[in-house]
Amino acid sequence: MEIACNHCQTQFKIPDEKIPKGKKVSFPCPKCKEPINILVGEDGRQNSQPAASASNTREDGDTPEYNVANRPFGDMLLDKSAKTAMLCVANPNANEAAVKTINSMKYHVLNVGNVQTAITSMTYHLFNIIIVDEDFDITQKGYRRLMEYLNQLDMMSRRKIVVFLISKNIYTMDNMASLHSSVDQVVNHNQINSMESLLQRTILEHEQFYAVYNDSLLKLGKLS
Repeated sequence: MEIACNHCQTQFKIPDEKIPKGKKVSFPCPKCKEPINILVGEDGRQNSQPAASASNTREDGDTPEYNVANRPFGDMLLDKSAKTAMLCVANPNANEAAVKTINSMKYHVLNVGNVQTAITSMTYHLFNIIIVDEDFDITQKGYRRLMEYLNQLDMMSRRKIVVFLISKNIYTMDNMASLHSSVDQVVNHNQINSMESLLQRTILEHEQFYAVYNDSLLKLGKLS
């Protein structure tokens, strides 16, 4: 079935067998993460479909397919207010500390071991926070590829994600290093067992900053 996102106009395909007949289905756009709602009748025909834009059809004809099995939280129905985190941490001690911290902050956690899984998960879900270390899937250049993917997201999506880098060489809260690394905050490996307050502070500052930013866009008529 051909689907088009009503927000970014990107077109893609979903296998017919993945769409239940006679039910409304909602899922995030793989590109912009805005919700797409479709309704397929008992006859297998789509009753409502957002208008497509020919300008967004990929020239090579390779449109991505939506596979519900790839959703990071499976069949779990998360409330809209649910907070989610993805951990891309290779170091066992750092990973254990990060899981403990994120669980104590009441986030739903996805712990991934390779960059392809991480990227696939991000095409289906917009995480609130991402924690990555420099050695993540190092044989596949996981850290670099993950950051490249994040940096090519549209700004509406990217600014909703708070990214933390666990580093062995950079000091905690080194703002210049954070800027250079395109992350929101750096946590030195030696301080991972006491990073909860730093994560909470960074997340709060991020929310406050963009609350002002979004309010300014709204007043200028650039945000609906």
